[in-house]
Amino acid sequence: MLRSFRAIRFGLMVGIGGGAPYYGDEGAEEAEDSEDEEEDHDSIRDIRLGDVVVSLQTKSTEAVVQYDFGKSIQGGEFFLTGKLNKPPSIVLSAVSALRSKAIRQGLDTLKILKEMTAANPRLAKKFVYQGIEKDRLFKNDIIHLTDKKSCKACCGPNDINLVRRTKREDDTPQLHYGTIGSADQVMKDAKLRDKWAEDKGIFCFEMEAAGLMDSFPCLVIRGICDYADSHKNKVWQPYAAATAAAYAKELLHVIPGQQVQKLPQIEVVADNIIQRFEDWREADKEEVKQQRRTEGEERCLQALRTTQYELQKNFNPARGKDTCLWCLEDPVFLDWRDRSTSRLLWLTADPGCGKSVLSKALVDERLIEAEGSNTTICYFFFKDTFASQRSPANALSALLHQLFSSEKGARLIEHAMPEFRKSNTAFANNYDVLWSIVHNIARDPRCGKIVFLVDALDECEGEFQEDFINKLKIFEDIGDCSIEGNKNFKIFITSRPYWNIEKVFLELIETFPNIRLQGERESGMIRAEIDRAIEARVAGLKKAIASPKTRDLLLKGLLKVKNRTYLWVYLIFKEIELKPRIDSNTVERLLQELPETVQEAYEKILRRSSDPQNARRLLHIIVGATRPLSLREIGVALYITKEIRSRDDLEIQEAKQFEITIRDLCGLFINIIDGKVFLIHQTAKEFLVLNSDTIAPLPGTTWKQSLNPKTSNLILAECCLWYLSFEEFKKPFFEKKYPSPRLAWKYEGARYISKNEFLDYSAQNWFTHFNGARNIDMETKKLALIICDVNSDCFKFWFTVYWETEWTNRRRQPEWNQTLFVTAYFGLGILTALLLEEPTDFNLTDSTGRTPLIWSAERGHETVVKILLEAQADVNKRGGAKGPGTALRAASSRGHEAVVKMLLEAQADVNVQECLNGTALYAASRQGHEAVVKTLLEAGADVNARDGEYGTALYAASQQGHEAVVKILLEAYADVNAMGGQHNNALYVATLEGHEAVVRTLLGTRNVEVDLTNKSGSTPLCCAIVYRKEAIARMLLGTGKAEVDFKNKHGNTPLSLAAFSGNAAIVKMLLDTGKVEVDLKNKDGDTPLSMAAMSIGSGKTAVIKMLLDTGKVDVNSKNNSGDTPLFLATRPKFDSEAAGKVLLEYGANIEVLSEERRRELGLSIQKGDQPKVRESGGWDHLSA
Repeated sequence: MLRSFRAIRFGLMVGIGGGAPYYGDEGAEEAEDSEDEEEDHDSIRDIRLGDVVVSLQTKSTEAVVQYDFGKSIQGGEFFLTGKLNKPPSIVLSAVSALRSKAIRQGLDTLKILKEMTAANPRLAKKFVYQGIEKDRLFKNDIIHLTDKKSCKACCGPNDINLVRRTKREDDTPQLHYGTIGSADQVMKDAKLRDKWAEDKGIFCFEMEAAGLMDSFPCLVIRGICDYADSHKNKVWQPYAAATAAAYAKELLHVIPGQQVQKLPQIEVVADNIIQRFEDWREADKEEVKQQRRTEGEERCLQALRTTQYELQKNFNPARGKDTCLWCLEDPVFLDWRDRSTSRLLWLTADPGCGKSVLSKALVDERLIEAEGSNTTICYFFFKDTFASQRSPANALSALLHQLFSSEKGARLIEHAMPEFRKSNTAFANNYDVLWSIVHNIARDPRCGKIVFLVDALDECEGEFQEDFINKLKIFEDIGDCSIEGNKNFKIFITSRPYWNIEKVFLELIETFPNIRLQGERESGMIRAEIDRAIEARVAGLKKAIASPKTRDLLLKGLLKVKNRTYLWVYLIFKEIELKPRIDSNTVERLLQELPETVQEAYEKILRRSSDPQNARRLLHIIVGATRPLSLREIGVALYITKEIRSRDDLEIQEAKQFEITIRDLCGLFINIIDGKVFLIHQTAKEFLVLNSDTIAPLPGTTWKQSLNPKTSNLILAECCLWYLSFEEFKKPFFEKKYPSPRLAWKYEGARYISKNEFLDYSAQNWFTHFNGARNIDMETKKLALIICDVNSDCFKFWFTVYWETEWTNRRRQPEWNQTLFVTAYFGLGILTALLLEEPTDFNLTDSTGRTPLIWSAERGHETVVKILLEAQADVNKRGGAKGPGTALRAASSRGHEAVVKMLLEAQADVNVQECLNGTALYAASRQGHEAVVKTLLEAGADVNARDGEYGTALYAASQQGHEAVVKILLEAYADVNAMGGQHNNALYVATLEGHEAVVRTLLGTRNVEVDLTNKSGSTPLCCAIVYRKEAIARMLLGTGKAEVDFKNKHGNTPLSLAAFSGNAAIVKMLLDTGKVEVDLKNKDGDTPLSMAAMSIGSGKTAVIKMLLDTGKVDVNSKNNSGDTPLFLATRPKFDSEAAGKVLLEYGANIEVLSEERRRELGLSIQKGDQPKVRESGGWDHLSA
């Protein structure tokens, strides 16, 4: 455009966009009362479909921002760096004039639209207002049902999923002036839309303006065709485009033409803009290409999104001014932060000293990176509150999700794709697999500067803490190795100074003493910071405490408390803020009653509860829940009783009133964040919950350790069972409108979950709470049996909710014909025992080929396994082709060591062969379960059993990269050269998968044969070369046993394969052995030089030069087709001017080509002439 139309003065970019309506915190009902439409910080932005948004700059916002070009930070946020130049003043003046006209008398938009449709009748249907009934604004948590073309199905009963808005007086399009957000992809996330609308004042989202450079003066005009969410609405696009065009037409009428002529032509800056654009495009092309994810990579990334890690971070408050300096100014921290080598830093401090606040500041303020280092920061905050927040697998998934989502780490997702292809989304929950991905990334020279921050390691699942630290140690080793490019991967860990963690670090600390920063030794500095925080808080009470003398009295009293921590300060000042009037007498009484510790403060808060009985029940629910519960879920759990038979009978308050109720029950002990209820701090849970080795206090004497987890589970189990037994859930699933429960869930599931607030939690968790409860009465047991009755509609209802949520798109629901399958699957030992009191065939198989024993063994339910074995269940019953094999194999595959031992004691056949599934040892080895592998070997498992197409256990462990298991099997005399499996032997498959540690272990075995071929006749060395595993190729050559001139079935040698791949490093490696025949031909007559000439690898020219430099190759050798290296290098398919030059320099003779070949190349040369290459071009310009 700029090249063709040189007289352009400015631009109007007219089109459609996605609106960003924002109604603040007060709700849409107040939209009609808002009179302030002038400022860019409107608390209400009532944007409708068909409205027009005009880009307009204000004092605090830009007209157009390129929000996807900013530097990404964790939590889905961006720093805005792109903006567009504002249009000339005459355009802005015209906008202002039109804005005034709209206020006084309205615009002619409708008139212009009528004229357009009158002149073009065929456009009338599409280019008119589409009606208020089609203008649907969904709540931001309602996602479009992918199988529905229309959004109507998403509205819910009585349009419950829509935002309520006041009706406009007429359908005249409204004008909005402000910021337009532009990106290179469509905005489809309603929550992200609202975040930008609130935080950055964005009115509209679009794409095309992002392509304009900041030198180009432009006004952007957008008609609103949808709401920038997943509910895209094409029906509004023509009308929205027309309203934008109508506004643009009216705007042009008020711009004085004479003044436009006086503006400088775009010709003045056009060349500069074009050049800058082309420079930017070329520089950014490769980076954009690398960041663009494939569909598979996108699904892989989504699989890693297992937690709301941002919420866990943001639960912590921001640091105060001049706080956290005890860490930020410590030489150990500064040395770790600024060093270029990979280092681990472990920070410890006592509870309440602000470790998590520090961690949040390190991330949010980017204090964890050296200035200007452009570091990718990834984080995870462990919390002992819920299982998902204690999970180390979730921690690793969160870290990888952030890394792969970042600008610099996007391409590193290639390290996760092999595992994703193997196991689909299951890899995101596999702790060992995730660690292997992290370690591979840390060794990748391209990984750049990365920091992983892991907060509160002491709150990670106890059984994994030691292993987590041991795997972290590897990073210190990586930091000291000489591999270039992996020296910038840093790990920052915080925890309490607990001995069980410290003892694991001790060995590493002895070697690297600077990896620990002990906050508990900085107590003086921490206390000084806390004192400053107290002084600042007291100073902030000037309005509440008018007298300086009284404020001074309060300050001195607070500073006298010995055990003051940040958490104590927070609790005390919350207490103070509750006082209606604070005078000297109030302060004196407060200081007299001042709790000396956080625990005393907790006790005081709870003792003030208006209803201790309900407060206790509420706290049982909060601490016992498996995940954070919403206010609506808490309301159901708190008020439900066994007498309530329907959801309609529940008397639950509105959210705001209920929030007041629970604050009245528990005061400061709870926090409500994003509609979910939490305890105020991890120490609050520690204060309340009874330890297993502690005697419970007498009821009513104290709140400390007064909540028995078994009681918490009983309360929640009853809540869930009562809810699932509601009358509405006993009807046929969705009134049998669909042929199967899966289809019913697919189309109606989201609506039902939204309508029935406690349904999802009950279906997902009732059995967990039931198994964790004690003293369950018979009435509750009978209710649970009714819930589990496979013939009831109630069971079909809740089990579909459970299954389709737990196994979405991965497994079909099993078909069970007896209730014993249900109790076995969920590990319900009490109910299983009750069922077995009646005659039961417990060896039946279900639709998956499993028996109840196989199900319980596979899921690790020891209690049920024991009951079934005592009832003489067939321990060696095979599960059929569809199942996981025998109970022993199923348990071994999942790593359930205790169950494996029980089955072996019950005489399970340890060597039973499964035609499709392999032996138990094979299954355990493939999954890397070291303890189970040892147990099976001790029980007499055949270490060299070959499972048909699956190979041996050693083959399976080698394929998956389980080095520890490989060592165990080799120590048990596994045959390292055993043949079998798809790739024939362990060494080959470990090479193929790139498992360097496993290859090293196998090569360390005395009798390993390094040249065993696979089914295609290829050796491990050939495999390493073809798949560019340079480190493994070096290992194989280092043994001195690999045959360097081995020929595969095509006659290619390792050198030929390396030459063809253009891998200069491996070619040099082979030549350096001094044993390679450099001119051997394959079955097609091609030498390594010919193969290099046909390469499309980046090292093609370097490889050709290396081979020619040996002086042992014939530069003019012909293959079976009569082609020389020069001819092959000049073929269009392999065309390389640089390679041709090298061949000519080393004496390639063009006369060896036939006349036909010369004509194909467009060559004309007389005999004896020396060909040459013109500097200006490629092979079309080769001449004599």
